[in-house]
Amino acid sequence: MKAMAMALAAAMAVSCSQGKEVKVTVENDSGLSRTDETVELDFAALAAGVGGLTADNAVVLDAAGRQVPSQVYTERHGQQKLIFQTTVEAGASAVYTVEAGVREPYDTLVYSRHVPERADDYAYENNLVAGRIYGPALSDPRTFGPDIWLKCTDRLIVDEWYDRADYHHNHGDGMDCYKVANTLGGGALAPYVGEKIVIGDNYTRQERICNGPIRTKAVLTYSSFDVDGKPVTAVKEISLDANSRFLKTSTWFDSPDTSAIPAVLGAVLHDVVSRTDGDNFIAFTEKASDSADPERDGNISVGLVIDAEEPVEGAATMDGHAVLKTRVQPGKRFDVWTGSGWSQGGIESPEAWAKAVKDFAYAQAHPLRVTVSR
Repeated sequence: MKAMAMALAAAMAVSCSQGKEVKVTVENDSGLSRTDETVELDFAALAAGVGGLTADNAVVLDAAGRQVPSQVYTERHGQQKLIFQTTVEAGASAVYTVEAGVREPYDTLVYSRHVPERADDYAYENNLVAGRIYGPALSDPRTFGPDIWLKCTDRLIVDEWYDRADYHHNHGDGMDCYKVANTLGGGALAPYVGEKIVIGDNYTRQERICNGPIRTKAVLTYSSFDVDGKPVTAVKEISLDANSRFLKTSTWFDSPDTSAIPAVLGAVLHDVVSRTDGDNFIAFTEKASDSADPERDGNISVGLVIDAEEPVEGAATMDGHAVLKTRVQPGKRFDVWTGSGWSQGGIESPEAWAKAVKDFAYAQAHPLRVTVSR
């Protein structure tokens, strides 16, 4: 993300000498107000600039001196990051302080885990959305794409639902009434040949990088599959932040053939009620697809967004999926976001969902500017 790159570069500027604190200025020079958007900072650079700062005592204060929930975690390549969330009106800025202190207890709003007791699902959720990605022990379906779980509570429910083993019925906190089958489900990046999407297979290995309070992240590895006579492997890094309806997936395809791979970011279509296509996004709403009573169980909304810096050849319908066509260079990271919502869980209309997806895509194309100083 461009916002992260700016923040990391700025943080390096304070690393030459130590003090008691650093200031973090977050500027929103776009035309859209931002709510609960995550800011990322290079923790090593911060620690070099603040005496005695550690992952256990780092605190973030807002302009009024109130502590803001924050998280320090280590990426799989070893880099540590400090993250927190900010709300900034359009054309405005906000100033925060990072210093050593006593961290207050924070609510955990995001969570994920491997679920070996349910055929190796990898399940994830935050206070707004939930889902799962199918693993090696599940014989059917075999798919790249996620299953969408629908919540009407801000509580974390993944463990409760697995313990209950009855998540296809709504017990007052939501349900799974979304049908994946052998498709891309709620949204995934996949190669295509002609007009046929190469669905791929379930993941073979998983590694959780971090859990809440603000972010959960995991890496999923996929075995080789055939794409037009050529072997292709995939690694996916999934990341979900608190207060967001969008799961970020960074995908690396690899192949002996180094030429670009035609690919789509796609989600399967069921009984569609409404659809909006943008330059680098698609938003659609459909009736509950895995339900004996779709009217009772409400509408499910799905959103697809491709990083604005990546090429998009257009929106289309292919192989029963809504897709954004693109090309992916083997070995190169490719970022996409997939979102979901429910008419009984905070999404009031298809029009409201289309606006939410459009605004999210705009926000990704216009990152907040983050600078770090004394």
